[in-house]
Amino acid sequence: MTNVSALIDIGGSSIKVTICDINTEKIYSHEVSTSPKVEGRHIYLEPNYLFTNITEAMNACAKKLPPGLLIDNLYISTLRQGFCLVQGAEEVTPLYLNSDSSGEYARKDIENYGSERLYEETGHWFAPQLTLPKVINLLQIKPKLFDKRTKLLFVHDWLVWRLSNILLTEMTLVSAGQLAKLKESKAHTELLDYFRIPVSLLPEPQKFGTSLGKIIKGVRSELTPHWRETMLYVGGGDSHFLHMGSSGNLRGKVVVSAGSSTPISLLSPELGTSTTLKPWKSTSFVETDYLLEGNLGYPGSFYGWLQSNVSNPPSLQRVDIETVSRAPIVFGSCNMWNEKKWESRPAFSIMGDFSNSSSSDLALGLTLDYAYSLANQISALDKDGFDIDTVIITGGGANAQIQSILNSLLEKPVDLISTDNAVRNLFLILNGMSTLATNGNSEPEILDKETSEFLKERSRRHSFLYEQVEDTRKVLENAG
Repeated sequence: MTNVSALIDIGGSSIKVTICDINTEKIYSHEVSTSPKVEGRHIYLEPNYLFTNITEAMNACAKKLPPGLLIDNLYISTLRQGFCLVQGAEEVTPLYLNSDSSGEYARKDIENYGSERLYEETGHWFAPQLTLPKVINLLQIKPKLFDKRTKLLFVHDWLVWRLSNILLTEMTLVSAGQLAKLKESKAHTELLDYFRIPVSLLPEPQKFGTSLGKIIKGVRSELTPHWRETMLYVGGGDSHFLHMGSSGNLRGKVVVSAGSSTPISLLSPELGTSTTLKPWKSTSFVETDYLLEGNLGYPGSFYGWLQSNVSNPPSLQRVDIETVSRAPIVFGSCNMWNEKKWESRPAFSIMGDFSNSSSSDLALGLTLDYAYSLANQISALDKDGFDIDTVIITGGGANAQIQSILNSLLEKPVDLISTDNAVRNLFLILNGMSTLATNGNSEPEILDKETSEFLKERSRRHSFLYEQVEDTRKVLENAG
């Protein structure tokens, strides 16, 4: 077993390097912000700029290690759907990020192929941020970029290539990019042919965890000595790493990552049949399973707005009939994940007169909206026959209040796991250990029966009112 492991996590606005000493379970980290460029619907980073930031973060984190420690292995976790094109030894495009929405220009092309057909084959309905529509658009406006030498590298693949000179990809990224024939867990060559995308565009997929050897000499010369013996391994998508650390890669565990955005994920041995909820489906780090994902949108950003715009910071209130009745009705979360519901989600809004509401009342209103939407999506997975035995909440927004409300709404065990414990779990699993660390006080407060029934009735009312304000976001956008 190795002693010191590292993970580079590349998101849309930052790079975080985390190093774990497995023997002591001590964690060291360093994070740097990045500044994406925006040109219309394009949002991107210049490759050299990003690589410089990555090596600086690697060095800054390594310098925090005790004397004498060397880093044994390195994995890369990155945003999905982002990519660049390379030819030979150079990038011919910037790194388009997952937030880049240039795929909107390919909406009609996708519709002509057939939206339902595409979902059945790839596990993804249309969204302009996905890789497939972005590539279709790029091919249409810059066809000369696409020749037999051109390779599409997801952000993970690009960094692997920079660190090792090896061209490869990984299936969680291919499938999350809407480029896989999901039932066969391989690139969807017929789909690529249909859109006149060269089949040779995708490098050969490699299995998660495959050893790629040491970081190349030219890069090692830019790094501190801590990295001189480091072995590089195939990584993958950030959501897959998150699910692994939080759930131990066990089936039946719904993972809720409570942050500015809120993805919901579940491992399933079957693709199943999805009715109301249309989860995005991709391959997983477990060869026999698929990862199913819902999403609430960006409700955490509204809580951040509240905290920064009130004189008295909100505090967690006790959840009972009185406090729930006093909380205003808020719409900030997407209460069902499918193409129609995502497009029609309402603008962030608070109903009624809330001028006399305290900041804590407003915060509880946000939390209730959040919990109702989580319960709707998780219940929809349950109704479609996917096995769910536990819900696990992690991330900076996870707290006991959400845990107790969700426990009452779902009538399933709801556990909290701190981000630190999820990270420790991840490194233990990457090093062949399956011990799952949990929070010692993760048991939820059990609400009384009367409050639980009141919450369920409020949840049904919230869903009804939600339908009345759908499409308001589009109206406001068009008016602007």
